[in-house]
Amino acid sequence: MKILKNVRIVLLIISVLIFFTEFATAEAVSSILSKAESLKGTPYRTGGIAPGGFDCSGFVSYLYRPTLPDIPRISRDMAGIGTPVNFGEWRPGDLLFYATGSDPSRINHVAIWYGNGEVIHSISDGPETGVVETPSNARYWKERYISSRRVLPEEIPETQGESQPPETIPPAEKVNTEPSPWDNFEGILRGDFDAWQQDDKEAFEAYKKENG
Repeated sequence: MKILKNVRIVLLIISVLIFFTEFATAEAVSSILSKAESLKGTPYRTGGIAPGGFDCSGFVSYLYRPTLPDIPRISRDMAGIGTPVNFGEWRPGDLLFYATGSDPSRINHVAIWYGNGEVIHSISDGPETGVVETPSNARYWKERYISSRRVLPEEIPETQGESQPPETIPPAEKVNTEPSPWDNFEGILRGDFDAWQQDDKEAFEAYKKENG
């Protein structure tokens, strides 16, 4: 009987932890997307990490850092954290990565999956700039998509069943069919390449100082 009682206590603790994990994750996603929405129209700024102006990864790091204090600063490093997500299987809050520069294999842009067929991001150049929502299925973004990652904790462990996004967040399965100015755009975007170069320069200078 004592063993059975202990098992029940353990199961109760697990259930409580699952509930609070699900609740905390849903709250984090809702907070991130609400704040992202409130920042629409913020201008693009090279190296920007604050509401006065953002580059793409500066926008993401600003939004996610309260929940993920160790999130990297630039998109290519963000693409290495969390868990991979298959194309089209995104949940609100997932990060999508793109190669928008001259090298089609080099990640230099990151966006947040908002749901309802849209991503929200800070764009450097092109028909729309600054913090905007754009259709993920617009030709420009589809052709330059590289990968996606789930960086926030799972709402419910897989053994507990299929997790669902909070009702207050647009579902991921809807597809935007409205025309987009990105369907005909052919240019390249700087993304956070300048921040990437600066990061490499600082790392090299630190290496020289330590090993000089």
